[in-house]
Amino acid sequence: MSLEQPPPGQRASDKDREIAATVLQEAHTDGRLDFAELDERLGQVYSAKTQLELRGVTADLVPVQSTPTEVMIRAAHSSQKREGAWHVPGRLAAELVHSSARLDFTDAAVTSREVTVVAHLTHSSMTMIVPVGWSVTLDDVDLVGGSADNKTVGAGPNGVHLIVQGSTKYSSLTVRHPRKHHWWWPWYRK
Repeated sequence: MSLEQPPPGQRASDKDREIAATVLQEAHTDGRLDFAELDERLGQVYSAKTQLELRGVTADLVPVQSTPTEVMIRAAHSSQKREGAWHVPGRLAAELVHSSARLDFTDAAVTSREVTVVAHLTHSSMTMIVPVGWSVTLDDVDLVGGSADNKTVGAGPNGVHLIVQGSTKYSSLTVRHPRKHHWWWPWYRK
C-alpha cells in the first residue's frame, strides 16, 4: 500500500482488502497483534467500503522490511564506493586486494548505535568518512607494513560508535570527518 492518501470516497477493491489482510496477518505472525485483535481488524477490513477505511485499520502497522544484518564488500583490482543515502547494517565486512574503498557515512541511514567494520586489506586503501560526533575504535586492526589512522575529533554523547577490526597488509586505513568546503576551491570532495 502506498503512503499517499486516497480520496475520501474512493471505493476499495477486493485486491485492496486482500493486501490489508496480508499486512494484518504478517503483523500477527511477528507478534505485533494478538489473535483477538487480528480477528477484530480482519472483520473491519472485509466490511470496509473505502480505501480510507482500510488505511485506518492498518495505519499503525507499517510492514517490517527485512534489512541485511551484514554486508560484504569484495574488490580485486577495482574501486568500491558507498556514499549518499545508503543503508548501513550493524556489521560491514570488506575484503580488498589491490583495490580502494570509500565508505561515506555522512548521509547514510544508520539504525544501530554501534557499527562494526571488519576490513581485510591487501595492497589496498580504505577511507571511512564519518559525521562529527561519532566515536571510533581502531584497536583491533593488525598492521603488516600498513597504517591505520583515526583523524576524527571529539565524540558526542549521542553519536554512533564505529568499531574497526581486521588486518592491513601493505595497506592504509583512514577514518576521518568530511572536508570543509571552501568557496574558492571548485573541486570540492568530501
